[in-house]
Amino acid sequence: MEETLQQGSEGFSDRDIAQATSVITCDLQGTVTKFTNGAQKLFGYAPDEVVGKQSVAIFHTPENLALVPELLKTAVEKGIWESDLDLVRKGGQAFRAHLAVRPMFRDGQLVGFMGITRPLK
Repeated sequence: MEETLQQGSEGFSDRDIAQATSVITCDLQGTVTKFTNGAQKLFGYAPDEVVGKQSVAIFHTPENLALVPELLKTAVEKGIWESDLDLVRKGGQAFRAHLAVRPMFRDGQLVGFMGITRPLK
C-alpha cells in the first residue's frame, strides 16, 4: 500500500500535503483503504468504522454523488480533480472543504484514488 500511496501523491506539492487536514484512499469500487488521523478528526469516524467497510460516498452530500463519475474521469485524464464543495461528517453535519483527488497506480495499472481535504474557513 505504501508504494501505491507514494505514486498517488505524486503531483501534490509538499505544501498541499502539509495543508491537508485529511488523506483518504479508496479502491476502484470506492471502498476506503486508508483513513489518516486527520481524516478521523475531520470526519468523526474511527478508521475501523470505515477502512474496508464503507464507501467514500459517506463523506459526500447526495448532490455531490452526481459529480463522482466526472470527478474520477477528470482525475484519471488530467491527473487531478479539485474543487471546493460540501462534505459530510459522521452524524450528518455538512461543511465546506477543498477536495483534491488523484488516481493511484501500481505497476502502471489504476488501483484506486487518493483524496486530500482541507476545510475552508
